[in-house]
Amino acid sequence: MDNPHLKSVLAEFPDVDAAALPWPPGAETWEAKDVQLFIGSGGFLKPKKSKKAAEVKTAPPPPTPAPADVPTPAPAEEAHSGYPATSSSEPAAAFEVPAFNQDRKTLTMPVRVHCEDTAPNGHVRIESLNAFAERIRSLALKQVMGISLADLKERGLAILATEYVIEIVGKGIRVLDTLRIDTTPEFPAAPLFPWDTQMFAEDGSLYMRGLFGLNLCQISATGAYSGADTTAYNAFAKDLRKFTDPSRSKFSTTSLRFYSAYPKAGAPFTPEKHLKATYVVRSTDCDMYNVLFQGRVPSMMESCYPQHDARAFYVNIRMSVHPGDELAVHVFVEKAKAFFVCLRGKEPVLTAVGHYEASAICQEEIKCASLRLPIILKFCNDGTKPSPCEDFDFTKV
Repeated sequence: MDNPHLKSVLAEFPDVDAAALPWPPGAETWEAKDVQLFIGSGGFLKPKKSKKAAEVKTAPPPPTPAPADVPTPAPAEEAHSGYPATSSSEPAAAFEVPAFNQDRKTLTMPVRVHCEDTAPNGHVRIESLNAFAERIRSLALKQVMGISLADLKERGLAILATEYVIEIVGKGIRVLDTLRIDTTPEFPAAPLFPWDTQMFAEDGSLYMRGLFGLNLCQISATGAYSGADTTAYNAFAKDLRKFTDPSRSKFSTTSLRFYSAYPKAGAPFTPEKHLKATYVVRSTDCDMYNVLFQGRVPSMMESCYPQHDARAFYVNIRMSVHPGDELAVHVFVEKAKAFFVCLRGKEPVLTAVGHYEASAICQEEIKCASLRLPIILKFCNDGTKPSPCEDFDFTKV
């Protein structure tokens, strides 16, 4: 794309490959601010056409007559009825190009919603929203630091998501709609580096909000994981700190508990039913580290409690879970909410809270699945009912 402002604007985005962006026709005449808008949004936002330009009409060139007696060769592959043929001149998609937006102080990237991302209720599946959020983090890591998750593994490091919340707050999304992801990391103290994430619909409305409690881990020679020490943590965070926004910080060196980032509802979680199920972890539930991939948890829990169309989920992966692990799953149900406790033997390896109607995850629910879990485990293991407190009340079970 030959625009006189391109070189100067690219100086603000040193990690962007301009050739990979989907430049539309007419971009050669854009002003500098238009080029900046387009690059800064990863090709998502295009400048509005001026009224004057819209009124100018160019006469189409006269058709070129086909040479006589020359048969038209058949295409190598006919387009199926109803599907337009793809032109080789169409620009390559550039949706997997994160950029840093100076105004919003956030890493941003558009993603396209495909059929496999959608749920029967007209929303994007929680699992796909998790994958979108993970994708921009991984791509930013590759773009900023020049390393991938596979490279980190070779260095004896891993990034593990131990806790996260995803909440769908917007209206339904259609197939091939575009979501804009905005995500911002923070580095309160080793080994935690959470990412605040939002996704916006094409009309600019907020569709999803999420918080991902990632941890930088060191992998021992035996394959065991432990939190990275301060030296390794600071070396890793050095190049990413420029993308933080202190005004959005939810954690500090003295406040690292995940539940502290969420408000109280003012009422305890009060289940009315207690159900039990069994789930055997599949290899397809796990990632290249041979441990459970956090995005699979909502789908796994649906196998244990057949409630469809989750609108929000909190997940807490407390211990490494591997293919073939058999989990005893306790499900505590309160109206359109469910609290899951997954045991491997007597070890609480995984907890989760699912909402099946539009409502916000609250601090009380997160504390049930984390801080208060040792008390609740007694009920799961031997039926000892815990005394009610500000976070839970099991008297109806």
